[in-house]
Amino acid sequence: MHTETHAHILDLLPAYALGCLDADEAAEVATHLASCAACRQELLAYQAVADQLPLALPEASPPTALKQQLMQQIRHEAQRETAVSPPQQSWWQTWQAALSRFFSKPQWQVAIAFALVLLLVGNILLWRQLRQTAVPGTQIALVATDAAPNATGFIYISADGEYGTLVVENLPDLPDTQQYQLWLTQDGTRSSGGLFSVWHDGYASMEIFTPDPLVNYQAFGITIEPSGGSDAPTGARVLFATR
Repeated sequence: MHTETHAHILDLLPAYALGCLDADEAAEVATHLASCAACRQELLAYQAVADQLPLALPEASPPTALKQQLMQQIRHEAQRETAVSPPQQSWWQTWQAALSRFFSKPQWQVAIAFALVLLLVGNILLWRQLRQTAVPGTQIALVATDAAPNATGFIYISADGEYGTLVVENLPDLPDTQQYQLWLTQDGTRSSGGLFSVWHDGYASMEIFTPDPLVNYQAFGITIEPSGGSDAPTGARVLFATR
């Protein structure tokens, strides 16, 4: 997967969580999610925000005269349609036409635009708040070594602490005889967390499953090992983190 493609999907995730994409874009995102654990985790965060959007703004009561004005407009439109020609529309179509004409008035257009601005600002503020405080899980940043100074990565531990996802970028592409291996340290004992290879752009993601909850491990490291892995680290360490 190319970094450019991955970044493009990340840009589409908010609209995907809200169901706002067209069919082609939604299919593109769905296909990508099937093979990208990192984006699936990111989508969970956006979905948590989307679930809270109805609460983004306080409830507001409409003006007391609104119902009367609206009903008068609807009756007027219904009478006009009846006088001109026999009724050919359903009651729902009549309501839609009346509402469309009512809210097309300039004063209502200004009010609707103002309400949309308030909703947008409220959603942005809510998104920032939830991303900082309400989205579950723990993210651990990995530090690069001199063996791969441009590399970046993180480990995302699930809210229940049981499993996680590794995401790395800008790691050197290895020959077929070598792979990267994740190491997990618990109480001084090191064990393998899995093997992976990167795409030509240095990107890779991998789900992490361990015998013990992932949250119990205190240190993480990634080394270059022979293809198929090693029982203990033998090659250069490229990324690491200590909790």
